[in-house]
Amino acid sequence: MRCDIIIPVWNQLVFTKDCIDSIFKNTDVEYRLIIIDNASDEKTRAYLEGLKGPGKAPVTLLKNEKNVGFIKAVNAGLGASDAPYVCLLNNDTLVTEGWLKTMIDVAEANSDIGIVNPSSNNLGQKPAKGEPIELYAENIRKQDGKFVELGAAVGFCMLIKRAVIDKIGIFDEIYGMGNFEDTDFSRRAVKEGYKCVRACGAYVYHRENSSFNRIATFDEDFKRNKEIFEFRWGRPKRIAYILEDADENNAKKIGLDSMKLARLGNWIWYFMKEGVDVPVHSNIVPALLGDKHFYLNAVFRVLKKKKKFDEIFVSSPKLGRFLEHLSPIHKAKVKYY
Repeated sequence: MRCDIIIPVWNQLVFTKDCIDSIFKNTDVEYRLIIIDNASDEKTRAYLEGLKGPGKAPVTLLKNEKNVGFIKAVNAGLGASDAPYVCLLNNDTLVTEGWLKTMIDVAEANSDIGIVNPSSNNLGQKPAKGEPIELYAENIRKQDGKFVELGAAVGFCMLIKRAVIDKIGIFDEIYGMGNFEDTDFSRRAVKEGYKCVRACGAYVYHRENSSFNRIATFDEDFKRNKEIFEFRWGRPKRIAYILEDADENNAKKIGLDSMKLARLGNWIWYFMKEGVDVPVHSNIVPALLGDKHFYLNAVFRVLKKKKKFDEIFVSSPKLGRFLEHLSPIHKAKVKYY
């Protein structure tokens, strides 16, 4: 299954070389590189020009007169793409053996999966200090075929089915130089019935924020884009369920409700006395507190959260009243399930 790999480049010659070398070494499916040069310096431009030629990997090089930012560059790449799959890739990443095939296999096995991220330090899968990336990736590959649903995909390495692009269009350029455009794209895909997932067995290492750190207006742009995103989609909520028993009917209903909420980008915590079947999702966090001092531990977890909960669901009227008395501290609405 052919894939166009879209890489915006703005300088960072060493990182760019490392990234592209890792693609040449570790990609075992049919692909084409679509590289967008965002007005890079002379040395970087010369390197990118040198990638083209007889006997070399298929490369399409698009050139901009100025740095138009990640989003416009990606959209130009999408305009030049005609493959069944597109993979957006930052030039400060390192891909590992089998990365792209593993992601495509996950997408191919499930018709409702539209967008796929790999495992990555960007998503919490970090090698130990001093551990070689390839050695860490070798262990990750043991999870080949497995996937975990995500609240939203992240644009550092983002595999997209052509059907998704045909359905929802390209990235919204209202987000300027970047930030929240990938989350907005994910929301639009989910709205059309697609899922965003992490392919557990694929691994891509990301040297995080190395481009954005050089943009002087980053903080201002981030705040503006956050406001645009939340005006469109609402502020993600933080919701706690305090489960006092393992009642199967309650657990099933809560599971369905919390999965719907997680798919909309909300964050869900389960505080449990004993293990119940918790939906597997990046935005659902289970915490097994045990029977001893359960209520005390649950209330303590609620109160110590730096980012306050918006809603707390309980079944016990006594616990509910107690939490209502504490609402000036935890700020959440107390509800019953």
